[in-house]
Amino acid sequence: MVSRYNSRQYILLAIATFFFILILFYGNDRNDLPAANLHDYKIKTFNGFVSMQELNDNVYKKFGYQIIRPTFPVPTLGMLREQTCDVVFENWLRINQEPQPAEPPKEIPADRKDEFLLYGYSAVKMWYLNDKSSAEKGEKPRKWDIIGELLTWSKERLAGMAYGSEGESMFNAMKAYKLDGQSGVVIGSMQPWVEVSALVNGAKKILTVEYNKLTIQEEFRDRMSSILPVDFAKGWANYADTFNFAASFSSIEHSGLGRYGDPMDPIGDIREILKIKCVLKKGGLLFLGFPLGTDSIVYNAHRIYGPIRLAMMFYGFEWIATFSGRGEDPIDLNSATLHARQMFEHAQSTLVLRKL
Repeated sequence: MVSRYNSRQYILLAIATFFFILILFYGNDRNDLPAANLHDYKIKTFNGFVSMQELNDNVYKKFGYQIIRPTFPVPTLGMLREQTCDVVFENWLRINQEPQPAEPPKEIPADRKDEFLLYGYSAVKMWYLNDKSSAEKGEKPRKWDIIGELLTWSKERLAGMAYGSEGESMFNAMKAYKLDGQSGVVIGSMQPWVEVSALVNGAKKILTVEYNKLTIQEEFRDRMSSILPVDFAKGWANYADTFNFAASFSSIEHSGLGRYGDPMDPIGDIREILKIKCVLKKGGLLFLGFPLGTDSIVYNAHRIYGPIRLAMMFYGFEWIATFSGRGEDPIDLNSATLHARQMFEHAQSTLVLRKL
């Protein structure tokens, strides 16, 4: 009897030890795999396939991240040193208050080229645009005074105000993840098609962060408001962890490229995502539309997001769905579909992310 009892004890002890080791290994920081294993996982770049280990060492750690899970098509990252929201907004304000040249730079600054091009893992093509101070050229916000009429438009007509069928992906995503009674923030909006899409799908209140002053139809000012980006950044604490959802379509990919007179900043787009994360409630949704393809910059027009940069954009969020304008059901955005187009070509879909 004593011998059998001791054998059972040894078995139970071995099992307990096994699970204790698992908890230590997996439970503390989600660093699921030893770094050496990252050599076995490959990511496609404009210059062929490279290992996640190579990207971890040559890209992510230089930007303050590290791979914690070798997920596909986008690696899952952790931040080496978490930034507080105070620091996020202070850095943004500091950079945006720096003096800017009369015209957007026609070339990527040589001293920051490595950062802009992900240390050699992002392709680049030149397409220079000078859209600084669009108001001076006659381009002004439109249709903010006819919100009531826009609410009667079809999703096809709404999306046609800006991006055609690709814009329908935003409406489809919001329809799938109902916004009934929720408050949200929209980042960058010359025409209110994103805001109206949210209202149609149940949103109660919407704040738009936009560089141009918006004159909203009076009857909707109890539900819709706007604020300049600098004022939003200065008063960010008033909005901390308050919004149920955020939305942006074809806006963030321009941040930091200087096209619109904004400061040159290799991580301008990433800063925008960090700011959004600070004002979303835990579990809040981000509806994010921008060019998807193989990692590249079409300078200074826009960025194209492949798996390398997407990983940094997704930090602090769970990617839960992707929608196109071709139908209401979510699509499978995998490595093959992400890289399906030729270099510097792209598709714009709406990604749905949930704040962790």
